[in-house]
Amino acid sequence: MDYSKNSLLAAPAIIFLVLAFYICVLSPNSGSIPFLSYHESNCPHSNSSTVKLPVKDELELALDEASMPNKTVIITVFNKAYVEQIEDAKATMLHLFLESFWVGDNASSLLDHVLFFALDQTAYERCKFERLHCYRLVTEGVDFGGEKLYMSEDYIKLTWRKTQLFLDVLKRGYNFIFTVPFVD
Repeated sequence: MDYSKNSLLAAPAIIFLVLAFYICVLSPNSGSIPFLSYHESNCPHSNSSTVKLPVKDELELALDEASMPNKTVIITVFNKAYVEQIEDAKATMLHLFLESFWVGDNASSLLDHVLFFALDQTAYERCKFERLHCYRLVTEGVDFGGEKLYMSEDYIKLTWRKTQLFLDVLKRGYNFIFTVPFVD
């Protein structure tokens, strides 16, 4: 039998690669190998432990994006009445509200920390169009797009929904300043 030097070296290498492939990929206990512990397996039989980071919901993402370093955010709530232009008006209520930050003394940097809670889809779409920090406040079975008469059932639902929202913001560890986009 005449074996060349190359084939003698190749045989152990091939055996090593096949063995490594079996251990790393095909073995049912591949997730428990210490030097492969970084490998995240989607197999149901894997018993490797992975650290799961908490998933941030839309509100948490919006708060995180708009907050100051000390976790303070300026909150305002608005609906389509604030984004639609009235017939003889030069600007919408939203634009007047934004302008107050631009013309105020040292107030323009605060606009980066305003989180707009849109009560309806029209307001949310306008908020996104203006590239502001926006969160769509949804309440099942209630349309907050129109005017709510003081102390009506919908007005009370809106008031409680805002209160729940503010409580949720506080529970998440944020501070807030609430302002109303009101022009007199």
